Amino acid sequence: MSRPRALVLVRDLMFRSKIDAAAESIGVDVSYSIDLGKARELCQTLKPAVILADLSDASFPSSDVARMARESVPFALLTGFASHTELKTLSAARDAGFGRVLSRSEFTVQLPALLSAALDRFAG
Repeated sequence: MSRPRALVLVRDLMFRSKIDAAAESIGVDVSYSIDLGKARELCQTLKPAVILADLSDASFPSSDVARMARESVPFALLTGFASHTELKTLSAARDAGFGRVLSRSEFTVQLPALLSAALDRFAG
């Protein structure tokens, strides 16, 4: 039986290990991408219920990520995170249509709930 999926756009290995641990504990499969081209392919094949994007990384401009998500998996929950000091980045993500925009510390705290949303979407 397949499990719900999350796609995470992040290069930071520390965040990947945190995400892997949280995903495993709640039963969500996670795929990673370090570029938008690969992310688009993964969206089209895996149909993730949740997309999480590290907006501090210049490889993931919020407008491009939001467009890719809308075109590939419009039902997916889209969450972006960046440093709390990156006010322009966080604001741009809200303007681009991200459902949630969080500081890195908020993202870490809310990670289990963000991944659990994949379970909710998968069941529904």
